[in-house]
Order: sequence, then structure tokens, then C-alpha cells
Amino acid sequence: MTEQGGPIRVDRFAAFRVNGLWSRAGSLPFPLSFAVSSADGVHCVDAAAASVSELVDLFAAYARGHAVVLNVGTNSWPADDHRQAPLERIAREQGVDVDVHDIRWAVARYASGDLLVMPWARMARFLDGWYPYDIEILDVAEPLTPTRVEELALAVNTHDLRTGPLVPQAPGAGLYFNGHDDCYVYVETTSAGFAPRLLARLLALRAGAGLLDERDAEGEDTEVAVTVTQPPVALAAELLGIAGTWVGKVAQVCPGERVTLALAPTAARWRLGQALPEVMPHEVTLDLVTGGWSHHVSGMTGR
Repeated sequence: MTEQGGPIRVDRFAAFRVNGLWSRAGSLPFPLSFAVSSADGVHCVDAAAASVSELVDLFAAYARGHAVVLNVGTNSWPADDHRQAPLERIAREQGVDVDVHDIRWAVARYASGDLLVMPWARMARFLDGWYPYDIEILDVAEPLTPTRVEELALAVNTHDLRTGPLVPQAPGAGLYFNGHDDCYVYVETTSAGFAPRLLARLLALRAGAGLLDERDAEGEDTEVAVTVTQPPVALAAELLGIAGTWVGKVAQVCPGERVTLALAPTAARWRLGQALPEVMPHEVTLDLVTGGWSHHVSGMTGR
């Protein structure tokens, strides 16, 4: 594969580790899952596992100039009354300048009653070091007028995703992210190129988390993070050309040499509690010496 992806840092708080079904007693690790579909000119992805902070740079590459953040639930920022602190306070304590809008009139499900607008370049700092169990983000081209805020808040909080994508109903938006448990990912975008880049990122995150898991199992728990190379987008696009829905797991870790992931296409997206397929014939391998990735089909079986 050519056009190798760049390096990413995977730390001990990566979503594949924090949200895993695994335990030291040996239960199954949290699998990689990915399902892409298209409707009304919008490409929709359901995936796991990734936190918003692990993906925000990908969003910035495809989004319009400003991020709209709303409907946030978190235990990381308690207020004096033991409820969640307002988003405005979170931004202030993170040292991020934002536009703040009161949307308590439109909120029914979440603790946060304000909506933030900021340039995408500030999102990484805003999200640094804390964990939202719910968060929704849209992109817009420029700061919002009060009328646009009302339109977007109503679009998000009255739309039922079971009826179709949100983006066509959100004036001026071309990207929508919905994160749950800082693990489950739902993205809508008008860009056809986003899905393979997201899959490539998940493959790298799963491989990096697998390396950390192996070091923990061997008692080598001094490492707080590893840096791994992302696979080429062409490799992810090749997989999506075979099927739009996948599950995967770490099949083998050879420290200092390689990490192999086993993948299988599925008829429907994976849900929590479902067993993985007995046969997972596709293998993607990260060569830890060269940083290169490869894909081949095998007869690998078992969990």
C-alpha cells in the first residue's frame, strides 16, 4: 500500500480500553465495529470505539470553519450543586474563547442548557482532558445569529434519526457528530471521502490499544501511550469496497514486530452483547518495524 497514513498517539485512556468488555480475567475485548450507508446525499457512519477527542482532527479536515457544540452530558465538570457545570464554564476553564447561546428552552434530554460556537481549531483544546458521555457537534461556516441558533437547536432536538439523516434538516451544516459513552460514534457528512479515513483511524486506534493491552498482560505497565502509524486510506477504501459493515478484533500481538487485526463483514452493524463471527477471514497487519500495513484474506477462526 502507498500513501501511508501519519502517526497517531494512543494512550491508556483510549476508547477501546476504557469502554472495553474485557477484564484481567480474560473476557472478550471491545470489538471494532463500522457500518457506513448513504441517504439523501449524506454519508452516515455508525462505529466504535472512539472518543470525540480521538477524532476531532479528522472532523476539522472535512468540516466548515466553525463547530457548534450542544447537548453535552459529562461527570467531569460538576458544579457546586452537584449538577453538570454549564458549557460556558467548561470553555472558560479550558482557556477557550467561544460564543455562548442559551438554549434551555429547547433542551429536553441533557443537562447542558447552553450551545457553544467556536472555530474548529479550538476544539482540541476545549475537549482536552475530560470525557463527555453524550455530545453533539455540527459544523457551520461562520458564527451564528440568534435566528440560526434557534433553527439548529430545534433541528437537532426534534429530529428522529430513525427517519433519516439530520444534516439535510440542519440549515448550513455539512457534518454532524453524535457521541455516546465517549465510545460510540455516529457521523453524518456530505463528503464521500470521510468514511475510509474514519475507518483507517479506528484500525490504528485498535492496534495501538492492543499493544497497550499486551504490555499490561506481560506486566510491562510503565508505558502510558504508544505511537502507531495509520493505515493508508486506500486500505480502508479497499475494505469498504468489499462491504460497508465490519467487525474486528486484535488477533495477534508480537511486541516489537507486528499487530494483526482480524475482521469480518457482517449483514448488520454490531451491537453491544453480540458475539463476534466464528470466522473472521480478513487480516490487516501493522508492521511495527516499517510502519507499513497489509491486508490479506485467511481462514482464521475462533474468538
